[in-house]
Amino acid sequence: MDIRFRLFAETDLPEYRAWFADAELNHRISYPDDIWFRHVHQPENACWAVSDEHGLVAVLQVDREGGTGYLDIALRPHRRRRGLGTAMLSAFLGAPGRAYEIIEGRISPDNAAALALVRRCGFTLLPDLDDDGFVRALYASPNA
Repeated sequence: MDIRFRLFAETDLPEYRAWFADAELNHRISYPDDIWFRHVHQPENACWAVSDEHGLVAVLQVDREGGTGYLDIALRPHRRRRGLGTAMLSAFLGAPGRAYEIIEGRISPDNAAALALVRRCGFTLLPDLDDDGFVRALYASPNA
């Protein structure tokens, strides 16, 4: 599988917004409105459009605070449960993700797919929920 990363562009918004007709995605990830777009294009943040031979397959957002990157992943709804999430996250950790000492995801305890994904990719799940009721998943870059 050929996974490619490029910076998310304004021209990607219509296609990405259409994914939010999916109830699961709409429940898990904030809708990409214009405020979101300005946020992800702040110098300390990054947002990648992830594609394969079939086109845009994921959007990966990382908000940086110091050496830590806070991760959000949106996978194209009809491409779920095919190993794409694992391939994409593994590729990210081996390339753009190396820019962060620590990568942290905050996952709802009922999101079994996301919890399994980060486990497969080498994240450590902390045993206690954070103050907002999320599981914290941590990945320490081999470069740290």
